[in-house]
Amino acid sequence: MPAGEASWRRAAMVERILAVESVSARVEAALRTVPRHLFFPDISTEVAYEDSSVVTKRAFDGSAVRTALRPSVAAVMVEQLRVGPGQRILQVGCDGYTAGLLAELVGSAGSVVMIDLDQDAVHRARTCLNAAGYTGVAVLVSNGHFGFPLRAPFDRILVTAKATDIPPAYIDQLVDGGRIVLPLQIRGLSRSVGFCRVGEILVSESIRPCDFPRMHGAGARQRATAILAAGVRLEATVAQDVDADALRDALLGPRHVLSTGVTLPPGDGLLASLELWLATVRTTYGRVYAEQIADQQTPLAPTVPGGVSAVWSDDSLASLTYPAADTVNGADLDVSVIAWGPDRFRLGDILAYDVQIWDAQRRGGPDPTIRVYPSTIAWESLPPGRLIDTPSAQIMITWD
Repeated sequence: MPAGEASWRRAAMVERILAVESVSARVEAALRTVPRHLFFPDISTEVAYEDSSVVTKRAFDGSAVRTALRPSVAAVMVEQLRVGPGQRILQVGCDGYTAGLLAELVGSAGSVVMIDLDQDAVHRARTCLNAAGYTGVAVLVSNGHFGFPLRAPFDRILVTAKATDIPPAYIDQLVDGGRIVLPLQIRGLSRSVGFCRVGEILVSESIRPCDFPRMHGAGARQRATAILAAGVRLEATVAQDVDADALRDALLGPRHVLSTGVTLPPGDGLLASLELWLATVRTTYGRVYAEQIADQQTPLAPTVPGGVSAVWSDDSLASLTYPAADTVNGADLDVSVIAWGPDRFRLGDILAYDVQIWDAQRRGGPDPTIRVYPSTIAWESLPPGRLIDTPSAQIMITWD
C-alpha cells in the first residue's frame, strides 16, 4: 500500500479522535506516529484507521472471540495512565497497537511488557510489533490475573480487557504513587478507571465511560442474564438475585409511565454520570437490553439495544426510557421511567426520584471516588458508600 495513504488516513483518524477526546501533546504525537494498519494486516488501510474495534480472532461459528480496542478508547486509557519517559509498564491483554503507543511514550529508556493467556494473540502481537519497529516490547504468554512478578515493580499498569475483579497482584506489583488504568465493571456499567496507588489501596483519579472486550482466564466472571421476553434481557452482576419468571410475568401486565422532568443533552457525558449515580444508590441495579418489547398489542418502550438502567424488586421492574428521543438531530433526551408489576407505582416513583436527586445535587458535579481495598488485608473500617465485594477486593464507591 502507498505510504502516503496510510499517513493521511492516520492523520484523519487522529483529528476525529481529537474532536471528541482531550489528550496531551505527547499522546497526540504517539497517535500520529504509530502505524495502526501494520497491526491489522488482514484488513484494508481504510478500515484500520476507522474509529472502530477490529476482530482479531473468531470462533469456528464465526463469532468474535477477541477484538482490539477502538483507537479512541486506546487514546483515552493511555491519557489516563499519564505515562512518562523511562517508565516501566505492564500491559495486560494483547492489544499490539496500544503497546506501540506506550512504547512511543516511554522511549528507549523505558520498558513495556505485554502479557496474555492466548498464545495465538501473543504470536500475532509480537509479529505486528516487530513489523512496526517496536522490537523492544516484551510479549509473553502469562495469565494477566497474576500480573508479571518477574519484572515487577511497575510504574504503570494498563489492563485492556474488562473484568469485575481487581486482583492483589495489580496493587502489589505497582510502585507506591504509581498508576493503573483498567476497565472496571460496576454493576453492569463499563468504565475506564484511572487509579493511583496510595499505600495499600487504589484511589480513583479519573472515570471514563468506555466499551471493552471481555477478559479470559482467571479473573474473568460472567454477568447474570435473565431473559424476560423475546429480544428482551436483564443483565446484572451475579451477586444480585433476579426472579426471571416473576419479572417475565410483570412485563405481561399493566405498566406505569412517568416523566422525571429531567432532560439531557446527547453526547455530553451526563447520561454516563446519571447511570453511575443510579448504580451506586440503588440496592438492585442492572441494565435492560431490548431488541423489541411487546405487551398485549403495542410496544411498551422504544428498542434499547445499547441498554438502559433498571431496578427491580421480587416481582416488579422499572427502567429508564427516552420517549421520542431524536439523537440524530441532536435533540435533548427526555428522561422518563417505565415500570411493570404489582409494585410498579412505588418502584417507578423511587427510580424517578433518584433521577431528580441526581439532577438537583450531582448534575455537572465531580465523579465519585472509587477506592479498592485488597481482601488480603483485614480492614477495620471503610468509608460510607456503595460497597461491591469481589473475590479479590472490596470496591467502595463514594460521592463526596
